[in-house]
Amino acid sequence: MPPKRCVHIVDDEARVRDALTVLLSTAEIESRSYRTAEEFLESTQLTEPACILLDNQLPGMSGLELLKRIVGDASNSRVIMITGHGDIPTAVSAMKVGAFNFVEKPFDAEALLITIEEAFSCVDKDRYANEEIEEIRGRYALLTSREQEVFALLLEGLPTKVISYRLGISARTTEHHRAVVMQKMQARNISQVVRMALKARNLDCTKK
Repeated sequence: MPPKRCVHIVDDEARVRDALTVLLSTAEIESRSYRTAEEFLESTQLTEPACILLDNQLPGMSGLELLKRIVGDASNSRVIMITGHGDIPTAVSAMKVGAFNFVEKPFDAEALLITIEEAFSCVDKDRYANEEIEEIRGRYALLTSREQEVFALLLEGLPTKVISYRLGISARTTEHHRAVVMQKMQARNISQVVRMALKARNLDCTKK
């Protein structure tokens, strides 16, 4: 099942929220609307990946301040800032903070939908990458402490004899551990093991 797509609209103007909701519905995209940044924060988990249409001019917390909160929480969401006509400095500031893109009022419907689709594409890529990393971590967790030691030395490109010497075990035992490591990590060769470690950099064996 593909992940559910939902756009969060944060804008204090009801007519803008309504217009965006109708536009998104024509593209069969679900949406949720919020009048303020505070309302959005009360109703949404920032850790959940999403596409967010965020107006900069909001009562209370500004759109730029909310953007900083979203980016600061290491969210995989993509934020598209909504700015007034000609407010390029604000848009540039938002991009520097971490906004995915920005759109100016009045909207070009087709261009906005394209931007939203691009944002969803990035969200999906991040989601799949995170799922792959979690899968790699799960395999690594199945290794015994000795197998994790062998894993770490394999990443250094060391041959069996050197690994045996480092760990004070026989070459035959080392070969056995190596075979088990490859099996548990579901790797065909050492280069695949290295790629896995690079994708999941915070495995215990790859911490600096």
